[in-house]
Amino acid sequence: MIAVALLSVAGSILCLSLSRMNDIELKEGDLLFQISKSAQSPLIALATGSVYTHCGILVEKQGEWYVLEATGPVKLTPLQQWCDKGRFKHVISRRVLEKPVKIRYKQYLGQAYDWSFKFDNGKMYCSELIYEIYKKQFGIELSKPRKIGDFNLLGMRKVMKRRGMDKEQLAVAPSDLLRSAYLLD
Repeated sequence: MIAVALLSVAGSILCLSLSRMNDIELKEGDLLFQISKSAQSPLIALATGSVYTHCGILVEKQGEWYVLEATGPVKLTPLQQWCDKGRFKHVISRRVLEKPVKIRYKQYLGQAYDWSFKFDNGKMYCSELIYEIYKKQFGIELSKPRKIGDFNLLGMRKVMKRRGMDKEQLAVAPSDLLRSAYLLD
């Protein structure tokens, strides 16, 4: 299976326990990617050609690590809980900025999940949340949004219609963020 083969990706971490995570130097603003167990995950994987179908951004709150994510309403999820909910508990991390950063996240908390994957509609999906934070807070456009029609949409016409999606609308996928030229080695 492709997912199992990709688990050996360089820079990957297994979130088996927080003590294992403590061996890795975490920094606020790190991007975290996982293989989601959600019902839409296989569709996202097919459309993007990547097994990484969910992402979040690492924030520190009162000395504890959380992942800011958009699943349902935007929320803070304790790091270990976030790791545990992904397939195989597999997570990879990527860093954009080496300097210390503080993510201003409170304005996003509670925003509804965006099932139509549209920008600027008061709702958020996971990669849009990260994209917007880096663009607005640090002036970094991690990737160029692309037309939904540029993704592999084979067999997705009914889903797109039900969700009010248009082939011309712009979106950014977790896989787009993973290919960002701004990611540090």
